[in-house]
Amino acid sequence: MARLVEVTLEIDAELKEQAEKVFAENGMTLEEATILFFEETVRLGRLPFELDDDLREYIAKQLDTPASDSAGGVRP
Repeated sequence: MARLVEVTLEIDAELKEQAEKVFAENGMTLEEATILFFEETVRLGRLPFELDDDLREYIAKQLDTPASDSAGGVRP
């Protein structure tokens, strides 16, 4: 059996609730969706979505603001 580790992260409460709703509509829990994201990233050897210009701009803004150090922010 695989050794399991606990992963803890902080995200905005509203974002979590919105994501849980989307996942539930697709028959998944937040934990299952997160594991699926990790598995698909490893299987593909890259992110399982394209980083278009809009997403790259969003990430850059998150890294340039103080919010990047708070819950829900994107960190390098």
